[in-house]
Amino acid sequence: MWLADTIMVGRVGTVQLGAVGLGGMMVWTFFAFFNGLISSATTFVAQNYGANRYSTIGRIVWHYLYIAIASYLALLVLASVSDYVLRLIGPSAEVEKYSGIYVRIRMYSGIGVFTSFALAGFFRGIGNTKTPMRIAIVANVFNVIANYLLIFGKFGFPRLEVTGAAVATLISSMLSAALYLALCLSEKYSKIYSTRFFYRMELAQIRRIVRVGLPMGIQFLLDSTSFSVFTAFIARMGDAPLAASNAANTLMSTSFMPLIGISIATTTLVGQFIGAEDLGHARKSGYTAIKLGVLYTILVASNFFIFPRQLISLVSKDPEVVNLGAKILMLAGVFQLSDGFGICANGALRGAGDTRFVMAVGLSYAWFLFIPLSYLFGYTLGGGVVGAWIGATVYIITYGVTVFLRFRGGKWESIKI
Repeated sequence: MWLADTIMVGRVGTVQLGAVGLGGMMVWTFFAFFNGLISSATTFVAQNYGANRYSTIGRIVWHYLYIAIASYLALLVLASVSDYVLRLIGPSAEVEKYSGIYVRIRMYSGIGVFTSFALAGFFRGIGNTKTPMRIAIVANVFNVIANYLLIFGKFGFPRLEVTGAAVATLISSMLSAALYLALCLSEKYSKIYSTRFFYRMELAQIRRIVRVGLPMGIQFLLDSTSFSVFTAFIARMGDAPLAASNAANTLMSTSFMPLIGISIATTTLVGQFIGAEDLGHARKSGYTAIKLGVLYTILVASNFFIFPRQLISLVSKDPEVVNLGAKILMLAGVFQLSDGFGICANGALRGAGDTRFVMAVGLSYAWFLFIPLSYLFGYTLGGGVVGAWIGATVYIITYGVTVFLRFRGGKWESIKI
């Protein structure tokens, strides 16, 4: 949805492109902790599914829905400081104005996003990855259509530009959540997993979820916050560097979605095999995913090296944005390989519940490697936006290698959740 927002608003102007890119990153930062916490649903559902404890899965799902509601209430409180955070980032006055509008509207989509994350974890945990895919297709198609109507004012709708993109994504997120709820609570799934029963909140279950999910939430938050600081560096370089960075980042984010899919599948399979006490197949699932990730990223890197200008041109026609964005995409081609085995190995570790190590690595590398190197190459050495992305490249490669070595070391095999 963010890709669609960015590409379509990019047709309005460079300032609007930078604003939606910056606003989307801010929204993700505000959502990050809660998304990470709720994402642990796949691990719990998968391990109970593998152990044939189907009757407990409904209870787990409802506890994640309770957490989703509590997360949304906390998000609404945090939303009150969004304008202050934007001022700290320091974009131009125009970018700040449009970003503020986009962020304020998108914050209300939190309940839809959190509910979707929780119930996607249910479906993926039981090995049903087609349902989340179908819901995502429906929601994204709706978002593109709504964007077209509201951004450009077609068929009698008002021309709302950035506001229209935010409203379209808000409605699409709520549609996604409604579809998830309708299917999860249907007779088909309730018969097997008892999803229609009402479960009182149990503190013991909440504590188990927090023990595994909290490190994931902290990791998501620190990763997103570090990238927001990185974006603040670039925002102070000017509208064109910000737009170029956002355009390239949007394409990168979209390109690694298949990796996220492989990673989620790995979390599911590793969790199910651990629940079934079959460590051999859990290990094999992890290595198979890593091999697939590497093969896929070789293909992506090739395209980033061969067609960087053409790819950036899909998002913006501004010559300066295209020139800078193409250089950033070529750097992305350099770190694709480590991104491949890092993301997939991360999925395997999550399936085992090995979330504390990943959190510790994410925290230390993001704040003591990524941010300092980006500032060094971007500002101190005068490399500008391309220099900042050189720092990001070093960080991503180092992180990917570390997570892969953790999986290869095998300590995750003895973790109990």
